[in-house]
Amino acid sequence: MRVDPWIFLPAVFLSVIGILILSSVSQDSFPNHFFYLGAAFIVFVLFANTDIKILRQFSPVFYFVSILFLLLTLIFAGNVRGSSRWLALGGFMFQPSELVKPFLVLFFAHIVARGRKLKFLWVSLLFLPPWLLVFLQPDFGSSMVLLSGFLGVVFLGGIPLRLAGCAFGVLVVGAPIFWKFLEEYQKHRIFSFLSPGSDPLGTGYNSIQSVIAVGSGGLLGRGLGQGTQSQLAFLPERHTDFIFAAMSEDLGFIASVAVIFGFGVILFRIVSLMKNDTEIFSQALLAGIFSVLFVHVVINIGMNVGVLPITGIPLPFISSGGSSLISMSAMLGMVSQIAGDLNKRGSLGIMGGK
Repeated sequence: MRVDPWIFLPAVFLSVIGILILSSVSQDSFPNHFFYLGAAFIVFVLFANTDIKILRQFSPVFYFVSILFLLLTLIFAGNVRGSSRWLALGGFMFQPSELVKPFLVLFFAHIVARGRKLKFLWVSLLFLPPWLLVFLQPDFGSSMVLLSGFLGVVFLGGIPLRLAGCAFGVLVVGAPIFWKFLEEYQKHRIFSFLSPGSDPLGTGYNSIQSVIAVGSGGLLGRGLGQGTQSQLAFLPERHTDFIFAAMSEDLGFIASVAVIFGFGVILFRIVSLMKNDTEIFSQALLAGIFSVLFVHVVINIGMNVGVLPITGIPLPFISSGGSSLISMSAMLGMVSQIAGDLNKRGSLGIMGGK
């Protein structure tokens, strides 16, 4: 079994922290969470031991299947709190916008690698359908994560700076149009981020309670299951979006730093692999996976500590939710597979240096 310890062990550590916190704030997450962990482990091992060239060959199929799943979500998904993001299968709910992330990153890395000269317009047109299908659910958080993964891939693929400048200009000019398509609750989240104290019992409530939970944990925390914000249900979505705040309250600053360090080890390993791999496909794939994981972590922790607007993005391997867990495991499995290939060729040292 091919497993890269610098990827696998930090992921296991983060998953254990997730089990501890969920057992404290959301016992209803079990036993389903154990089932998802088992499925995620199988997915990780499967992708870690499948030749990346084989996955690349099937990437166009993955792309079209991803679009099909996203279409089915818009048509058949039930409306939950203003969003249509979940499909039901055999008594389990899953979120296609999470599950398609590794396959879309894989596909765009394949497209980029077909030629060193990146046809940015062509690749962008291929990216637009799945991105719009996610945005229209509406799922602003996942659409931003998909965009970050796409940009990571194309920048590694050699996008000309003038095109990058043009794309940025289009985003700036199109911001008012983009604003019109946001749902009212999404606009309120942005307003509450800019001024959470203006409506402390309404739009600013989540952010204020999260910051209180993070600050009240102190250095060592109140103790597992002893956090007042989470146990008395002042902290919303404490098992998903705000699990970092719940963890900070229960386990304190040291545990929070340990979690950030765990993510840092994984991200550093991915960067090391990018520096040592000479194939544009592998480099682009790693860049996309790095961007997806980095944005997930930064946005989730950022909104928990009050420095970023609130959006529905889980904390990988810690938040409750099988779709995110399986999606991240698939991506890290591909990273582990690339690391194994480089080790086999003698291209890596202990942490990736030649």
